Amino acid sequence: MTAALHLVQAVVSLSFLALGLLTVVDWLRHRERSRRYLALAFMTLGLTSALSQVNTMTGYRLGALVGDLTLILFMTSGFALLLFRDSFIPLSGRLRVGALMVCVGATALALATMVPAAPSIKPTGLQFAATVALVVVWSACVIEPIVRFWGASRGRPAVQRARLRAVAGGYGAIVIILLVAGFGGSAATSLAAAWLFELIAVIALPLLYVSFAPPKWLRRLWRQQEEDQFRDAVYDLVLFSPDRPTLAKRAAEWGLRLVGADGVAIFDANGEILALRGIDPEPASQLARQADQHRQAQLLATSGSSRNNAIVLPLPLDIGAGAMVVVSGPYTPFFGSDEVGRLRSYAANITAALDRARVTERLAALEKTKSQFLNLASHELRSPLGVINGYLSMLEQGALGQLTESGVRAVEVLKTKALEMNLLVAQMLDAARLEDGRLALKRDRVDLRDVAGEALQVVRPLAAAGHDLSLETPPRQVIVFGDVDRLTTIISNLLENAIKYSPEGGKIRCIVGAVEHTASVSVVDNGVGVAREDIPRLFKRFERIENRKTSHVAGTGLGLYLSRELARQHGGDIQVESGPDAGSTFTLSLPLAVPLHEAIETVSPTPEPAPRLHIVTDGESETRLA
Repeated sequence: MTAALHLVQAVVSLSFLALGLLTVVDWLRHRERSRRYLALAFMTLGLTSALSQVNTMTGYRLGALVGDLTLILFMTSGFALLLFRDSFIPLSGRLRVGALMVCVGATALALATMVPAAPSIKPTGLQFAATVALVVVWSACVIEPIVRFWGASRGRPAVQRARLRAVAGGYGAIVIILLVAGFGGSAATSLAAAWLFELIAVIALPLLYVSFAPPKWLRRLWRQQEEDQFRDAVYDLVLFSPDRPTLAKRAAEWGLRLVGADGVAIFDANGEILALRGIDPEPASQLARQADQHRQAQLLATSGSSRNNAIVLPLPLDIGAGAMVVVSGPYTPFFGSDEVGRLRSYAANITAALDRARVTERLAALEKTKSQFLNLASHELRSPLGVINGYLSMLEQGALGQLTESGVRAVEVLKTKALEMNLLVAQMLDAARLEDGRLALKRDRVDLRDVAGEALQVVRPLAAAGHDLSLETPPRQVIVFGDVDRLTTIISNLLENAIKYSPEGGKIRCIVGAVEHTASVSVVDNGVGVAREDIPRLFKRFERIENRKTSHVAGTGLGLYLSRELARQHGGDIQVESGPDAGSTFTLSLPLAVPLHEAIETVSPTPEPAPRLHIVTDGESETRLA
């Protein structure tokens, strides 16, 4: 049993020594102040463990020199950890000097009283007091960083939190060993206590190792809980950020969380600061300019820092090179390749998101310009159109003198074109109001048959001689709850569309119906039709389907867009059935105000004896194009 214990003790001591050597090699590679103190703390702790084991195995025959050297290395390890803490959470000058003096004093007292190294030798009272002072001072040097590390881990990113807690836990385990050994009395020298100490040391060793150099698989395991949140955040960042400043602020927040930094800045290609947190603008700008020079992620030092405490990443935007600057804070021991790698991948997402946001902003600006143009143009055109319509009425009534036959035909053509302009201006004005949220509905109970009849009369002057317009209505009322003017606009737009895209004439039917709880108005034509793949484009603002057969048709692409939006404001919609050279059917669906079985049966006012349908043809129109 004792041989096994000695073997375990030797393995543990060699492991602590190997850990110390690893930290020294790491410091020699990076030459950072914080790594230097961490290497000093781990190396002296490893040497302390190794020399103690050698002393034990030789029966303490190496003399007082080895024991004294062990005491010095032991106290150095504690003070070095305090300096490691000071390298990123600065102590005041007085505290640093005071801690050094106390450590030197406790060590000097232990050396002066010749504290025995062998546990079998009973110390004198003074030697016991020196031993207690040694343990208390070392523990104080270590416990203060432990508390700081543990407190600093709260709210940090997963990897940073785990590393800080690991170093705190590892040194905490060693403190437990010392306190039990120092104040446990005879029980601390028993075989069971020795095994307990080795067990605690075995726990402390991997904790200290992973705090210094956690392997990639362990870092991935630590981050696993945050990965889903991070993916969702990047998804929202790339797709749903409304503008670049908002996007940059959100991106900066996750940039801090990814590496546990305290400062971040994101720059546009022109040097404009899009987001800034925890760092002054001037130092951030100086670091960002270095990204422009090197075009790759770098570890740099801020002004006045003795270590590389900043990561600078270029953002290759479409309009030029931006930059992201991340600066470590007092609770970030150091940046390494893992942090740089994560930020490099994240910077690629930020670049794509900023480019998307810039395009979105440009599109929004264009849409705003279009809305402003619609608003301005519609208002500016109304006045001259009013004057034109007034003079046309005077000419038609003979107030300006009798017209010849050719003059009458010319006035008819002008009236038709003026009507087209009036409808166009009305569409532009309604579209502008819709965009601005100023399009209010004046709802009332209306009979959809009457609305369809009014819409047919509005567009009838636009029909050519070859067009045959008809209205088909049921004998029952089709009551909906809506705005008469807006519903008239919807149906007249559908009818106007059917007229324009039936250049060779033909029958255009406006059919009013009702089924269950839904009212409908269908406009059916036998015009040029629309290909199936083009149907989704019909209702987009300013969208027009142009081909050889429709290139001659004038329009703004607002009519169908406006009609569908107005229909949806009424709780309805518009569906399309069409095909090339097969005509089109546009159907407006609206909720009935009165269920069909409760509707009052009324006979449509018609001079014709037809019992079910009322047909209005071009022959009834008093105005027709020459």
